[in-house]
Amino acid sequence: MSTVHACPLSITRACSGTVALSCGLLLAACSPQPGAPEAADRQTGQGLCAALPFDAEAAHWVTSWRAAPGDAILTHPIGGLTVRQAVAPHWDGGSLRLRLSNRYASVPVTLENVHIARERSPGSAELVPGTSCRLSFAGSSKVTLPAGGTVLSDPVAYPVRAFERLTISFYAPQATPQITRHLNANEVLYMSVPGDYASDTEGDAFQANPDGYTANLLVIEALEVIGAPQVGTLVAVGDSITDGSGSTTGSLDDPVTSMIATDQRYPNHLQRRLLEAGLPLAVANAGIGGNELLADGWLPQFGPALRSRLDADVLAVTGARHVLLMIGTNDFGNPKAGPVPTAQDLIDGLIEVVGRVHAAGLTIVLGTIPPAEGAVTEGLAGDLPLGVMHGSAQARQARDAVNAWIRAQSLSDGIVDFAACLEDPDRPGYLAAAFNSGDNLHPSPAGYAAMAQCVDLELFRSPA
Repeated sequence: MSTVHACPLSITRACSGTVALSCGLLLAACSPQPGAPEAADRQTGQGLCAALPFDAEAAHWVTSWRAAPGDAILTHPIGGLTVRQAVAPHWDGGSLRLRLSNRYASVPVTLENVHIARERSPGSAELVPGTSCRLSFAGSSKVTLPAGGTVLSDPVAYPVRAFERLTISFYAPQATPQITRHLNANEVLYMSVPGDYASDTEGDAFQANPDGYTANLLVIEALEVIGAPQVGTLVAVGDSITDGSGSTTGSLDDPVTSMIATDQRYPNHLQRRLLEAGLPLAVANAGIGGNELLADGWLPQFGPALRSRLDADVLAVTGARHVLLMIGTNDFGNPKAGPVPTAQDLIDGLIEVVGRVHAAGLTIVLGTIPPAEGAVTEGLAGDLPLGVMHGSAQARQARDAVNAWIRAQSLSDGIVDFAACLEDPDRPGYLAAAFNSGDNLHPSPAGYAAMAQCVDLELFRSPA
């Protein structure tokens, strides 16, 4: 028998309205979702957690939110500071637990006063008053993450609602020479002035890191909730296009408007569709920017090769029943110190992954590699090319060959033709202008919404 803590809440739903996308879609950045709490469900209180007996070991846990760790970084010294980060849950639950990761660090990391709370407005450091709950780890407010390890918080009774954004704050009392992270969160990473401000409501003590490679997700790996037995997790896995690079840009017509903290990645949009269809699936995002299927990232933050991280980031995901895999563009397009893999190399890798997923009892759907013509830059450093080669003729030929194989094969449990959905019909090989974030490689928010629309939900209607 475990102990669960109840956190009385005073929750106010705030909505930022709608955002017009270039493809003509109107998407609510903060819209009511199926299962959203009614006023009668809300409690008032001071955000203190009271212990309740609860058999958490017998519960059915699913992954409501996830980000795959990629490496351990040296450039985020947070010792003596408080870190505040936000996430958008994908599935409702009355109880939660938080998974913290130090998978890639060679030294332990100690944290204190880990708090979860409602975000007052998208992208801000402010909290909704009365919603803060301090999490515990084996009954303690302090937790040390061992080098290479992962730690789960004690379960707490706390209402989680799909797309009601939550902030996670923690204080680091000691020096942190190395800390596990997920590259480029497409969120705002806040760090405080020196001191413990984990329960601070107004957020005045926090400064925002700029969007981009400095705005990483530090330590937090997953938010898990207790769900009904029929609820499962759909793991969307891949590279930066799954991770959502470009999802905070406006559009080519309006490149200045930021859509940060509005959750426009394709797995976000896919979750919205699943909720509307009433399918009992929570989408977990296991994408890592720069990731490759066959080789470790040419920069450490691009993560280990997918076939190396498959067990930890896909097969072991809590509640996993289905996998949606799209990967390969970086195998052909990222700089290489050695030979660029052939299309057959990638096909052989995909066959291996399909077999391993099936052996684990899960279904797997393969996605074609989106177009990337025009994504070429120049640059050399000695014998190592530093240019992005996704749009080169060699990469195009290999990508087309892999896509032809994906469309024809019958090893997987289905396919999603992302390439056909995103391609400009008048310029084969290029992203359609309405779906282009501006670099000819990553979709815009409208492009990510189109990707989710391309997914046949019938592929995931039956449990694995």
